[in-house]
Amino acid sequence: MITLNVFFKVKKENKAEFLKLLENMVTESNQESGCSFYQLWQNHGGENNYVLIEHWDNADVLAEHQKTPHWIEFDKTVNSYLEENYDEHHYEEIPS
Repeated sequence: MITLNVFFKVKKENKAEFLKLLENMVTESNQESGCSFYQLWQNHGGENNYVLIEHWDNADVLAEHQKTPHWIEFDKTVNSYLEENYDEHHYEEIPS
């Protein structure tokens, strides 16, 4: 499994547009094969700070996700709503 944590610092004046874009991403991504979790969270105490937490079965399904129309629209649009470009971290499960 691959987990992604994607961090966003949203410009106050773009919060509504950002949330609309991410609402679509969450809805569409959760319907994709190989996605077991995809949810946007707001930082407790940080009104305009968010994290998107994603769980993907493997690198292949994640690569396919990045070819979808909703991801392409997200990637070309989201940074215009942010104070700085989003910060994406990838994690792989350590087998026990």
